[in-house]
Amino acid sequence: MNPVDKVRSAYSDAEQEAELPERPLSPFEAASFIEGMTAELHRMARNAKLDTLSYFLEMARIEASAQIEQIAERKLDA
Repeated sequence: MNPVDKVRSAYSDAEQEAELPERPLSPFEAASFIEGMTAELHRMARNAKLDTLSYFLEMARIEASAQIEQIAERKLDA
């Protein structure tokens, strides 16, 4: 097995062991979580000089932030 396959296998094993949430996340909770995770991943990609990946992660963070604002506005209007 080559080194890349070994790393992928290790991550797959870790994903299978991860516990799923007891309940589905609300759209607000999911968007908030995604915003935080993509911010961290963006920094990691930027520090590793993975420019294109860094760009797309930042775009995902911005979209998650926009979704949070839309959800909050809907709640205020309700």
